[in-house]
Amino acid sequence: MRTKLFIGTSGFMYDWNPDGLDWYLKNSELNALEINMPFYRFPFPSMVASWAKKTKEINKNFRWAIKVNRLITHVFKFNERAFTTWKKFEKIFLPLDNFTAFYLFQLPPSLTIKAKERIAEFAKKTKLEERFALEAREISWFTKEGIEFAKSNNITFVSVDAPTFTQLPRDIFCINGNVYLRMHGRTDWYFHDYSDKELEEVLQKIISK
Repeated sequence: MRTKLFIGTSGFMYDWNPDGLDWYLKNSELNALEINMPFYRFPFPSMVASWAKKTKEINKNFRWAIKVNRLITHVFKFNERAFTTWKKFEKIFLPLDNFTAFYLFQLPPSLTIKAKERIAEFAKKTKLEERFALEAREISWFTKEGIEFAKSNNITFVSVDAPTFTQLPRDIFCINGNVYLRMHGRTDWYFHDYSDKELEEVLQKIISK
């Protein structure tokens, strides 16, 4: 079975990108993008509509991953107010939904595996199924219990390549046929220059799944 890979950066505003999203879609040779800005603030609907329009016109096969707002994950922590907030968030991103492979729910370190039932209930109500990507930042999730939780709820469990001092495992998790890997860096958060050897090792791990 052939593995289909979608590779992209976290955001598109970098020194190597002179012209924002247009350049990224046309010239980067990447076929995916994870957008983190919505984690900090809700974008204007017109901005999301513009992203969707450009994606449709330039590259219909391009895929997005949307990082969900921190009110949902870090403030309300998947309670009823979190779901109300999610519905507002979801509505804003509706124009981009056809191009969205995942909605990324990053957990705060304070949410351990003990919160699994609350998160399962929330995930079920979103009806996202495998598009619900859960990134844990606490070690109790990286266990047989955590992986079985993701499988049984049809949630994509995010694999992380994180700095050694975090003690988070660099395992690749394939849940119901999907791998979502975030490469945060190995020596420090967001400042690691991956070598060709390191990238090749990661690629082989993914393909082997």
